[in-house]
Amino acid sequence: MRASTLPLIVAISLLGCALAAAQGLTAIRDYSGDFEQDSPLQFSVTSRGGYDYLDYSLNDLESFESYYTQGGVGMTYTEADQTTPWSVAVDLGAIHYFDTIPRYDDTFYNARVAFNIAHQLSERLKISNNFFLTYEAQPNLALGGSTTLFNGQYLYGFNNFNVSYAWSQRFSTTTSYTVDGISYEDDVVSNAEDRLSHLVAQQFSYALTKRTSLTAEYRYRHTAFANAAGRDFQSHFALAGVDHAWSQRFTGSLRAGAEFYRSELTNTTAPYSEVALNYSIARKTQARWFGALGFDGAELSAFQSRYSLRSGVDVSHQLNKKVGLRAGAQYAYSDFDGGSVVPDVTEHSLLLSAGVSYQILENLSVDASYNYSILQSDDANREFQRNNVSVGVTASF
Repeated sequence: MRASTLPLIVAISLLGCALAAAQGLTAIRDYSGDFEQDSPLQFSVTSRGGYDYLDYSLNDLESFESYYTQGGVGMTYTEADQTTPWSVAVDLGAIHYFDTIPRYDDTFYNARVAFNIAHQLSERLKISNNFFLTYEAQPNLALGGSTTLFNGQYLYGFNNFNVSYAWSQRFSTTTSYTVDGISYEDDVVSNAEDRLSHLVAQQFSYALTKRTSLTAEYRYRHTAFANAAGRDFQSHFALAGVDHAWSQRFTGSLRAGAEFYRSELTNTTAPYSEVALNYSIARKTQARWFGALGFDGAELSAFQSRYSLRSGVDVSHQLNKKVGLRAGAQYAYSDFDGGSVVPDVTEHSLLLSAGVSYQILENLSVDASYNYSILQSDDANREFQRNNVSVGVTASF
């Protein structure tokens, strides 16, 4: 184990006003943030307990089964100023397993920070920045940055800065720069996975109506691996798209085109696309869906490239003043190209989640949740199933 992962990824992050939304579709170039209304400064304290069972398909791999306890604190605040809106969210916590976890200590830590800000310099010119940083241990299918397998603590970050200028009432441009990276504490995983990516993008947008805009966009991405020689790659993107608002509470974005992928091992072109829908009904029911198709940098190992389809949906509904329901599903299809060195591998990953919460008092609630994940692969060494169930109590003030 290394003492610290911070030197590799300093001041990196990911977008998102809310952390749950932040780990969805990160590539669409609309980074204005969700500043619909002020959200007062709020603190929360959470305590929960649960059961976690990770079962690998092969008996010689070390599965684990354990009860655990978890605690954490959080803070959120949104300032919906017309000129300079901004928001911040912080979550800190730890989880302790009562039984031994193979390869790792029995205690893991979570720390997440999100900060979004925008500033209207004039009627035509606007700048914004979105920052997200997380230190955690659980894989995240939607991110596409972490490994699918449980590989211990890692630091992942993302930061996007963009400048938008309205040349006329209909025509505008957005120039953006994004940096993101990941670093693992485990040396074996770190040698294969630690990397840093830079992405620059130029978008042109034309408003057909007040609700519909057409876009054309060029992007360039360069990814450099810290320890894996010969794995660096770069991509050029030529994309067209549309942004449409059916109403103030129902919006969608689509980008589609080609990705020109090049590395020391291969040079290929493939379709690239992104889609996102956001639906909200008076904060009683909210639904988010995203999809992305393109090349990934995670878990390349001995492969020439990884081409993936990722999709996810999250739905929450406030049944009444006391009872809330939520459910989600994330799916990833990956095609690993081994070239002439190793056989090709195809994988399917699925994560299902469901939960219910009950408001006991105005500032005190209890909840129960269940998560199920599965990985099916041509490589039996990677296949697994995982079940996690927990109950918790949260106090806010």
